[in-house]
Amino acid sequence: MTSPPALLRPLGRPLLVDRILRAAPGSTVFLRAPAGAGKSVLMHQAAERAGVTVCDLHHPRLSDVQDGWLFWDVPGSARTARLSAQVAETVEHLVIAHRPAQKITGLARRILHGGSGTVDADALGLSAAEIGTRLPAAVTRRLCREYAGWPAFLPLAAMRAPTAGPTPDTDTDLATSYVSETFLAQLSPGPTTRLSLWLEAPEPDPRQDPAQDWCDALPPFVLAAPDPQSDLFAALRRAVAARLEGFTNSGAVTEVARALEAAQRPLAAMELLLDHGHESHAAQVLERSRGLELIYDTNLEGFSHAVLRFSQEIIATNETVLFAITRTLMKQGEFQRVRHLVVKHLGSDYLDPLKVLSRGARFSFAARRFRLNMMISEDMMPSDAMMQRLGEFMADYPVGDEQKWAAFYNALLEFEVRRRNFRAAEAAAARALIYFRKMGGHPLLEFFIHLHLAVLHLTNGDARLARPAARDARSGLERVTHPVAQEYRMLRLIEAALAYEEGQPQRLVTFLQDEFNDFARAEIWPSLFHFAIRYASQVVMDQYPASIRPGFLDGLWLHVAERMNLLPTIQIRTATAYQNEGRISEAEVTLQALGTARNTPAEEMTPDGLYRLADRDDIGLAMARLRCSVQHPAPGPLVDRQIDALESNPKITLREAIALKIWRAHLARKRRDTAAARTHLQAAFTSASRLGCFGVLSEQRIFLAPLLREARIRNHLETRPDIRATLTIYTGSISSPNAKARAGGLTEREAQLLHLIAGGHPNKRIAQMLHIAEPTVKFHLSRLYAKLGASKRAEAIKTAHALGWL
Repeated sequence: MTSPPALLRPLGRPLLVDRILRAAPGSTVFLRAPAGAGKSVLMHQAAERAGVTVCDLHHPRLSDVQDGWLFWDVPGSARTARLSAQVAETVEHLVIAHRPAQKITGLARRILHGGSGTVDADALGLSAAEIGTRLPAAVTRRLCREYAGWPAFLPLAAMRAPTAGPTPDTDTDLATSYVSETFLAQLSPGPTTRLSLWLEAPEPDPRQDPAQDWCDALPPFVLAAPDPQSDLFAALRRAVAARLEGFTNSGAVTEVARALEAAQRPLAAMELLLDHGHESHAAQVLERSRGLELIYDTNLEGFSHAVLRFSQEIIATNETVLFAITRTLMKQGEFQRVRHLVVKHLGSDYLDPLKVLSRGARFSFAARRFRLNMMISEDMMPSDAMMQRLGEFMADYPVGDEQKWAAFYNALLEFEVRRRNFRAAEAAAARALIYFRKMGGHPLLEFFIHLHLAVLHLTNGDARLARPAARDARSGLERVTHPVAQEYRMLRLIEAALAYEEGQPQRLVTFLQDEFNDFARAEIWPSLFHFAIRYASQVVMDQYPASIRPGFLDGLWLHVAERMNLLPTIQIRTATAYQNEGRISEAEVTLQALGTARNTPAEEMTPDGLYRLADRDDIGLAMARLRCSVQHPAPGPLVDRQIDALESNPKITLREAIALKIWRAHLARKRRDTAAARTHLQAAFTSASRLGCFGVLSEQRIFLAPLLREARIRNHLETRPDIRATLTIYTGSISSPNAKARAGGLTEREAQLLHLIAGGHPNKRIAQMLHIAEPTVKFHLSRLYAKLGASKRAEAIKTAHALGWL
C-alpha cells in the first residue's frame, strides 16, 4: 500500500526547536527518550536552524564543534559514550540525543557550572493538539490511539486509517519487528520478563515501582494510559513473547525463571525450569516458595500440574517435593497413593502418628508437620495421649513463623471439633486468626478458619454464632485472587444449611440436586463431610418420598474410603430414615449391626455408660438407639433415666439437647401427662428460638406433629411471642407436599401410597414397587382413606390436592 509522500515526511517540531536553541550558553540540553521518539529528526531540525551539522560518532572530535555548537546524536548501539574534556570545554552550546539506558560521561564539570535541561519522552510524543491540521484527522486519531503518539509509527498510521478496517498482517509484522529491534534490543532477560508480566494486566504508571526496570524502553504515553487493545500493545506482546522464547532457547532460562520467581510467579518459574530440564532448580524454587504452603496461594490445578512433573529421583531426595506431591494427591482424593509414597520414602512407621510426633523421632520437622495434615484427612479421632503428643510437638515449632503456628492451631481446631470440645475448638480458631493477622493476613486460610467455626456452631446447634462466621468466611473468600471453585461450593453448603435452620429448605434441596456430587468428589476435611451428610440426608428425609431415599444414602458409600470413618454416620442416618417412616424394627437391625461392628458393649446404654460417652460416633449411635426406644409403643421407665444421663453428658450438643426435650414431651403425651408435655415442648421451642436452630424441629417432626395437633399443647405454646414466631418458621419449613402430608397425620408409608395412587398405579404394581404383599397395600390404603374421609381413590386424590399434599 502506498501513501502520499507528504504524510511520510517527518513533522516539523518548531516549538521544541525553539526550546533547544534558546538554551543558555554553557548549558547542556539532553534529548533523552527511547527509540522512535524522533530525537534524531528533532536534532537535525535544530541543527539546520543553527546552520550546522549533526555528529553521530561514539566520541565527538574537536572538529565537530561548529560555531560553538555541538549536536551529538549518540549511536543507538553504544552502551556508554564519553565527551572528551577538550571538547566539553570548547563547545558553547551542547545538545545530546541518547536513549535512557545509555550512560554519557565527561559532563560533570560542564553541568555543574553551566546547568542542563532535558527534553524527555513526554515532550517528544506527538499529541493531537500539536499536530493540529497538518495531518488528516483519521491519521492523527490512529497515531494517538493505536501508537501512543510515538513519532516513529507515523508511517504506519498514515498507511492505514481506522475507518479502513483491521490492520493488515504485514503492518502488524512490521510494527512487531520495529518494537523488537528498537524498544527491546537493550533489555536483558530479567527486564523483558517483568515487561511481559506487566503486559498481561497493564496498570498505569509502573514507573513508580523501582522493580519495573524496563519502563525507560517504552513510550511514556503507553505507561501513563495503557490500552491493551491498541496495535502497539499487540506488537509489544508479540515482540516480548518472541524475545522471551529466544532467551529460553539460548540458555537464559534460569535468569527468566529468577525474574518470574521475584514477581511472585513461582509456578511459572517451576514450569519453565522443568520444561528445559532444570529439575533441581525447580525444586529450589519450590523450597523458597514455602513448598507445602504454596498450594494455598495458587490455583490448585496449576500447582498440581507443576509439582506432579518431578521425577522419582527428586522425590526420593527432596522432602519439600515429596510433601508438595502428597498434599496435591490428598487434595485430589488419592489418599491410597499418599500412603504408598510416604511409606516408600519414609518407612512404614510413618503411618503411626504417635511415633512420628514424639520428641526425638527420626523424622524431620517438615515430615512431622505433614503427618499432622494426614491425621486431619484420615478422620482420626485423637485420644488424650495423641493430644498430649501434639502439645509436645508444639514445642518444636519455630518462633516467629506465624503461618506454621496458624496451621497448627487449624489442625487443633479440627481435632477439638471431632472430640466435641467446642470451647477448646473456638479458642484454637481465635489463636489461628491472631497468627494470620500477625503475618499480614491470608484470605484463603482465614476463610477455612471461619468456615470451620460455622461448621462447629451448626454442629453444636447455635445458628446465631454460625451466621457471622459464615459472613466472615465469604468476606475472606472474596479477597482470594485465584480460582477457588471448590471453596465457594463449601461456602454455599454452609449458607444453604443456615437457610435450612431458618425454615427455608429449598437452597439445601438445590445444593443436593446440583452440587453435592461435585462437593463430595473433592478433598474435604472430615468434619465438613460429616456435617454435609447430616444436612443432606435430613433434607432428603424431609423433602423427598421414601422411595428415593435409599439411593441417596447408598450413594454415600462411594465416599467410605480408608481415610474417612463415614460408616457410623451413614448407618445412623439410614436408621433415622427408617425411624421417620415408622419402620422401627429395620432401624433397630441397622443400629444393632453397627453396634456389633463397633464392638459396642451392652453397658453403653446404661445411665452411667451414657453419661460417660465422649466419642462422636458412640454418642450418635446411642442417640439413635434411644430414639427407637422413645418411638416404642410402650417405652419402659429406663428411657427417662437414659435421657437424664444424656442431658447431663457434657459432650452432648445443644441440638441434641433440644431433641431430648422433644422426646421427653413425646413420652409425657404417651403417658397422658399434658402438663409435662407442654413444659418440655416449651423448653425445646424456647431453646430453638434462642439459638436460631429451627432445623432440629423439622428433624424431629415425627414427634412434633402429634404433639402440635393437640389443641391444649399448641394453644399453650402460642401464648409466647417468641414461640409463636418459631412455630411459624417450623410450619413454613414443612411446606413440601410430602411434609404437609406427614404433618397432617399420614405415616411415611401412607404418604408414599398417596403419591403412587395419584400416579395411577394399581395395587398389584404398588406391591411390586414397594416389595410388600398386596393385602398389605390394601390395609395401608384403608387407613389412608379413613384419614382423608374418602371411600375410594378418586375422592382421596381430590382431598389430598385440596390439602396441598400432592
